[in-house]
Amino acid sequence: MRQYKMSLYEQIIDLLQDKITRKMQPDDKLPSERELSKTYGVSRNTIRLALDKLLRSGYIYRKRGQGTFVANQKEHLADLSSSYSFTEQMKSLGRVPNTELIYLASMEASKVLTESMNLSLGAPLYKLKRLRCADGIPMLIERTFLPAEIFQGLTSERLANHSLYSVMKRDYQIEIERADESFYASLINRKDAKRLNVPKGSPCLNVQRITYDRQHRIVEYTMSVARGDQFIYEVHHVNS
Repeated sequence: MRQYKMSLYEQIIDLLQDKITRKMQPDDKLPSERELSKTYGVSRNTIRLALDKLLRSGYIYRKRGQGTFVANQKEHLADLSSSYSFTEQMKSLGRVPNTELIYLASMEASKVLTESMNLSLGAPLYKLKRLRCADGIPMLIERTFLPAEIFQGLTSERLANHSLYSVMKRDYQIEIERADESFYASLINRKDAKRLNVPKGSPCLNVQRITYDRQHRIVEYTMSVARGDQFIYEVHHVNS
């Protein structure tokens, strides 16, 4: 069985994350890019890219002219069960949310999923497909992939009346640390258009989310297709 091989960039991120979480305290100063390049035997560009990733993820912060420092994780960690909740977002807009669980199935990780989730080719997964609605109007389709090794015994009954993140925390003691998301505009294909009750080729927003727990494991990979005429995705940026 072929194993997924992490890129040099990803390895440096993991090494720096481990150093920050295990050996450093909030507001400790990190070594310079030059020093880190020498320590890990990689180019300064690789170090810079890794630090940029850690900055976006809330592990570090920078002070102009002073350097890079360890962020206070207790202050920066987001409670994704609320911050990334479709249900809560719709309620805040005065709409009535509803989720239809289309299916929960077992599958093996494809090449694309192994590369996205740091898994071995053929690793067991759960695939969860859901239709999210507001005021009875279909809003988006979510396809979520979960490592079966982490979520042993997961059933559709567990997800029937509870959010995915609440099930993670309640049944599997998983504390969510962060989620990385990317967005791109596209057109809805025939199958999804039927579910969303729109014409084929209608505009949509595709959202890809990779969610990590506090052990830095990928616990969720979700691809969503949201109606362009109904769904508004809000992102709030706060300067620290």
